[in-house]
Amino acid sequence: MSFYQGTSNSASFFTIQRCGGLASIGMALCYFTVALIFFVVLSQPEQAEPLQNIHYINQHQFLVLAGYAIGYLLFGFLLAVMVIAIPRQLPQPRSALVQASGLFGKVWVVLMMASGMIALTGLELVITLVNTDPDLAVTLFHAMGLMTHALGGGIELVGGLWILLFSLAGLQQQPQRAKLHGLGLLTGSFAILTVFHTQPYLKEAFGLSQLVWQLWFGVVLLRQSQMEVTAE
Repeated sequence: MSFYQGTSNSASFFTIQRCGGLASIGMALCYFTVALIFFVVLSQPEQAEPLQNIHYINQHQFLVLAGYAIGYLLFGFLLAVMVIAIPRQLPQPRSALVQASGLFGKVWVVLMMASGMIALTGLELVITLVNTDPDLAVTLFHAMGLMTHALGGGIELVGGLWILLFSLAGLQQQPQRAKLHGLGLLTGSFAILTVFHTQPYLKEAFGLSQLVWQLWFGVVLLRQSQMEVTAE
């Protein structure tokens, strides 16, 4: 095999469709991993006082920081790959709906990255202050929690608009994938409805439906990528 053949094979493997498919499945795995860390491995009491929460986080600092890094930073990176990749598999990737969807997708990437960096740096400062100025540490803990919750998942409006608008474009351009894009419409609708964040189960409905949508879309992109490589 020549050097140029090897380069060609490598380029064929790392197509934008394949990267998008792997990123989509990776986003679903991020959800699984974060849920495993915060709801299974860590068993923080729900009614604990803020200072108790801080001491608990300090005791399990590595797991908590890993959870935030995976849930925000890694998820944000994979989301950026997917935002770039998914329009490419549509017949008209430059339609108005697709471009509007991409705009909200890029904003969501920024929000996820910003939330992750706020959480990581904020926790580090909170843990540093807890032994010298516990009152300030608690105040900062609340402020950090508010910022990360507001930007990174308290209301899923931006992510919902990305999924909803893209799914509308998909229904118009790919009627053969109506079930996938229909699930996207449902997922995006659940996300948008989280603006009524006091209503129960909306975030859970969005999270579960998004998980299925990401896995399904990932498989679709990987299959399409394989078909393109085989055709070459």
